[in-house]
Amino acid sequence: MRTSMIARETDTFVALGQAVALARAEGAVAPEEAVRLSSALVGGILTGCMNLETYARVHDALARLLDQAFRKPVPPAPRPPAPATEGAEESLNVYLDVVGEAWDRVDWDEQMCRRVQGFVTSVFEVAEGRFGGEAWFQAPLRVSLDEVQALARAAGLLVVSFRPPRDGAVRQGALTAAENLSPSAPAVVLGWGERRTALVAGAGP
Repeated sequence: MRTSMIARETDTFVALGQAVALARAEGAVAPEEAVRLSSALVGGILTGCMNLETYARVHDALARLLDQAFRKPVPPAPRPPAPATEGAEESLNVYLDVVGEAWDRVDWDEQMCRRVQGFVTSVFEVAEGRFGGEAWFQAPLRVSLDEVQALARAAGLLVVSFRPPRDGAVRQGALTAAENLSPSAPAVVLGWGERRTALVAGAGP
């Protein structure tokens, strides 16, 4: 039951990440701001919370996107530049509903949120990542799995388990539920309270 609830909470951050990608594609959010927001939302996947500043910025980005929708003709269900997913095809109104639900995920510990966001930007090439699909979030990795462990601990994340790659360097990382982890996949399972998130590594393209 607890795992199911955590997965449902994570869906909120995935939907918000898709909304940020849409806002970036439509020019409502600058690329640099989109990276900052996406990094914070990936941190939300790991911890189940985000800081108030992130919440406010996501809300503002979608408000700007909605304003653009009224100013010029846009498709009723626009898509972000990344490969389309079911969540990315939802309407702006649905995204705004998700922002409302996300208020319950706001955490007032700004320092903690910044540490986890820093971990995300150190580990992932966030600008090249995407939310949804086969994983909650996936992007090229900036570091090795060994380095992920050290960075995670520095950010206050618990390293629950570690399975190194058998050969070759890993290039891609994907965040998914720890219970979905394949027994043979190289991965680091990260913990935050009762949450368990697997960072699964792959060779990539």
